[in-house]
This record gives sequence, structure tokens and C-alpha cells, in this order.
Amino acid sequence: MMTKRRTFHRSSPAERRSDLIAATQECIVQGGVGAATIRKVAEIADVTPGLVRHYFPDKKALLCATYQATMCAMTEQITLALNGCERGAAAKLRIFIEASLRPPVMQQRNHQLWASFRSLINADPTISAMHREAYLDYRNECQRLIRDLYVELSIAQPEKRIEGYAIAVNAVLDGLWLEGCLNEQLFARGELAELGVATVQAILGLETL
Repeated sequence: MMTKRRTFHRSSPAERRSDLIAATQECIVQGGVGAATIRKVAEIADVTPGLVRHYFPDKKALLCATYQATMCAMTEQITLALNGCERGAAAKLRIFIEASLRPPVMQQRNHQLWASFRSLINADPTISAMHREAYLDYRNECQRLIRDLYVELSIAQPEKRIEGYAIAVNAVLDGLWLEGCLNEQLFARGELAELGVATVQAILGLETL
């Protein structure tokens, strides 16, 4: 007996795309990028392969959309945390650091997805461009927050030095994020976030943040 498939009659095109991207993420978490075939995605989403191809003509298009959605979701979580802050530049930079090093941004599932896509960054120009854009978006936001902080403190800093600070801070946060995703059980709740704040303070030459 054939299993009746969902027809998504009540779903908008955006919701359908989102469902298929979520199914692709699940494929990648279960078996890596190679496991994310059109047929397997359709199976997990409980739709026909034809419906998947209606929204994504091939596997490359599906993977590109999934990578972009994965990176955007992490960025949006940080943006959401910042949007709720009505305090000064120092508080906003601290929130940026903490949000980067706590769930839902810092979690094993995000690392699994990120690590799986790493193999495609050098092989696929489209994903390589997306990776560069995501990195620069995050680094530029970090740079903006650092610039605002020095303005708030009335400390003059050349833009090139602020850029260097942003690169260094980004590298530190990347490293701590990896540690937290891979070895969550080794750290107390909030430990890496506090370590991140302390390290950024040292990089920026501040007594407190």
C-alpha cells in the first residue's frame, strides 16, 4: 500500500521552500552532503521528487539554498539579540559576543552543517561566494560595533586598526564557537561566552566590557 504524501495545499511557496531546506539540513546532519539527494530530501519532506525539483532544479541549487539558509539563521539569531538591546555600544558588543557563543548559534547541529559544507567551499564557486559574503557580513557587523564603542569612549582609532581588531575578534569567536560545538560537555553554562568577552576586552585594550 502506498503511503499518502502531504500535498502542502495550505503552504505558501516560501513555506514549501523552507520545508525542503529543513529536510535537506536533516539529510546532511544524518549523512553529510553526499546523502542529500533529491530523492532522499523528498522522502524526509514527505513529498514527491518532482515537487523538490519544482523549487530546486538540481542538487546544487538545493545545497546552495540550504547553505545560505543555515548561515542566515545564525546571523539572524545574533541580530535578534542585538535588536532587543537599548543600551550603549559596550553592551551591544558584549551581546554580540555572548550570542555568538551560546545556543542556538553555538550547537552541535550547526557545526555539523557548517563542517559538511566546508568541503564545497573550494569546489563550488557559488558556495565559495556565499561563504565569503557570510564571513564579511559577520565581520563587518563586529567592526561596526567596535567602531561605535570607541566613539562612545571618545577614543580615536584609525579605521584600519578597527578592521584589524574585527579580524582578530572574529578569529577568537570562531575558535571558541568550534570548541563549544564539539565539546559542549566540557564547559559550564556560559563559560565560553564569558571567556570570549574577557578575550575581546584584552584585544581591544579595555578594562571592562
